[in-house]
Amino acid sequence: MVSSTEVNFNLQALLEQLSQDELSKFKSLLRTVSLGNEVQKIPQNEVDEADGKQLAEILISHCHSYWTELATIQVFEKMHRVDLSERAKDELREAALKSFNKNKPLSLGITRKEREPVDVEEMLERFKAGTLDNEDRYRLILKTKFREMWQSWPGDSKEVDVMAERYRMLIPFSNPRVLPGPFSHTVVLHSPAGLGKTTLANKLMLDWTEDNLIQKFKYAFYLSCRELSRLGPCSFAEMVFRDWPELQDDMPHILAQAQKILFVIDGFDELGAPPGALIQDICGDWEQQKPVPVLLGSLLKRKMLPKATLLVTTRPRALRDLRFLAEQPIYIRVEGFLEEDRRAYFLRHFGDEDQAMRAFELMRSNAALFQSQDDQDMLPFWTDLCSVFGSNKDLMSLEINNSFLSASLVKILCEQIASDNCHLQRLVCSHFSHRLVSCSATTQQWADLSLALEANQSLMCVNLSDNELLDEGAKLLYTTLRHPKCFLQRLSLENCHLTEANCKDLAAVLVVSRELTHLCLAKNSLKDTGVKFLCEGLSYPECKLQALVLWNCDITSDGCCSLAKLLQEKSSLSCLDLGLNHIGVTGVKVLCEALSKPLCNLRCLWLWGCSIPPFSCEDLCSALSCNQSLITLDLGQNPLGSSGVKMLFKTLTRPGTLQTLRLKIDDFNDELHKLLEEIEENNPQLIIDTEKHDPWKKRPSSHDFMI
Repeated sequence: MVSSTEVNFNLQALLEQLSQDELSKFKSLLRTVSLGNEVQKIPQNEVDEADGKQLAEILISHCHSYWTELATIQVFEKMHRVDLSERAKDELREAALKSFNKNKPLSLGITRKEREPVDVEEMLERFKAGTLDNEDRYRLILKTKFREMWQSWPGDSKEVDVMAERYRMLIPFSNPRVLPGPFSHTVVLHSPAGLGKTTLANKLMLDWTEDNLIQKFKYAFYLSCRELSRLGPCSFAEMVFRDWPELQDDMPHILAQAQKILFVIDGFDELGAPPGALIQDICGDWEQQKPVPVLLGSLLKRKMLPKATLLVTTRPRALRDLRFLAEQPIYIRVEGFLEEDRRAYFLRHFGDEDQAMRAFELMRSNAALFQSQDDQDMLPFWTDLCSVFGSNKDLMSLEINNSFLSASLVKILCEQIASDNCHLQRLVCSHFSHRLVSCSATTQQWADLSLALEANQSLMCVNLSDNELLDEGAKLLYTTLRHPKCFLQRLSLENCHLTEANCKDLAAVLVVSRELTHLCLAKNSLKDTGVKFLCEGLSYPECKLQALVLWNCDITSDGCCSLAKLLQEKSSLSCLDLGLNHIGVTGVKVLCEALSKPLCNLRCLWLWGCSIPPFSCEDLCSALSCNQSLITLDLGQNPLGSSGVKMLFKTLTRPGTLQTLRLKIDDFNDELHKLLEEIEENNPQLIIDTEKHDPWKKRPSSHDFMI
């Protein structure tokens, strides 16, 4: 007899709607449907003699529930009893919603709408085709449940989608912009109650069922700690597969592929385990009976299935326990809706704009209600962590990535960085979200950070990439950089939403800064005007800047003209990255003219992906023939063609200073091979990278910029 869960519709009531002749026909057709061998193992006489009630009991006790559900619907359709098949489908959908709602997420203040149809039809079609195996059925059932939840949000409310997408982009295995691994295999979503942690966890499960995760997991399991807390001692396998008897035969095979499994552990704080209980009696045997907290602790400690990927949601009160358990996790604070999300929501759901704004301002005036957060649970953990930064004399580097920190938490961090005992030399705060609070709080955060940079005289390298540097924040940072006590040498403001207007202030910084030697402004729309402003600052003899990264900054040939004029003079600039800018033929020509001048001090030039045509190689060859300082030239991902590469190789057969050349070769023929051998003989120091391996995954100059 098969151990099976209940069928998700009232099978007995449906069968009792059939006449005696219809019941006989139902029994006959049942053996003809896909995977009909399910019913073959039931003695024929039992089936023949059974009435509707008895037949329902026989099917439920002998057959897998999903086969019984879909086979019943298929037979009803063959009998043209559409009324019964539609009733069964409706009950299946209702059961899916009810099952999901046992752990439904907090509503975030949004009302539900009428539900849309789910995937019963899709499941039925695949069942008819005989393609619905146990693994497919598992994925489709989960897809039904989690899509039902997601589609129950208001169709015209975009805020939930926007919020989910924002946090989804912070999780490495769900962010399509993140290059494939390696990355942390444990992600912790934490926040006080009511800000959407469970909603995000459920969206992640839906993404898995729809194959929308950047990393392809073969299996994903949703574990509700609220439900698990009610279980007695059991094995890890029983805990994971308790609701999925159809997968139980495949357990050893599934668990043996831990690197292909995602576990979503929802509501870790609801486990109710006493302090320290999760790190006792750690177990690595998935068949051994243990209390649930021990099993989860073993999973988090990576004694159980060490290669699995984990996403954990929790309230702050359980973060201390997680700190002792989780191996190198990414902590992401969930803040719910942003201010602009709430404003848009009020405007959409109030008929009158004035009324909407009055309601919004009323809520906004109540800071506790508006922020929907409470740092009190987080403060002890964060204070303890930051104290390490301020007291450990051996700690030289600190990275805080993909983090949501409130103003009070930023203040604590900055106080420790500013302390006399802090010896940090390198600080990385990328994707350091300030937009989750009001503008005044955002300005205060930048003010705290600026003061910390001013006070800490050991800090030499700061990376603030992927942050929105608002006008007030930018002004505070520029003031700090001009301060005589600021000893920063390397600064990255990549993708900080800077414009050409910001370049005026940056130019002033370059003139007066005593220490700044490396500046990265990549992925900011500076344009030619911004480059012109920067060159004005770089032209001053007091400027110490050596490396400037202008990757993907919307620069054209006009910007190159400003840079070329600077390079022809005696300038401190020795490394320049203009990659992924459409500089055109004219841009290449003026840069090459600058390289030919005796005062040009440039040692490294990156022109990756600048749309350089073959005939521009003549200018490049002319520059290489007379330049005595250039050691690195990146021409990767440019359509140089065979003729352009041939020109460059002929020039490089003569001795020169170049040590590294990167370029794309589409047709490596015998002539180029012969020239390459000649280059190796005459210029043995020269390394040529022909971009054979994943050129789009290698960001030139980035590894050379930040220590």
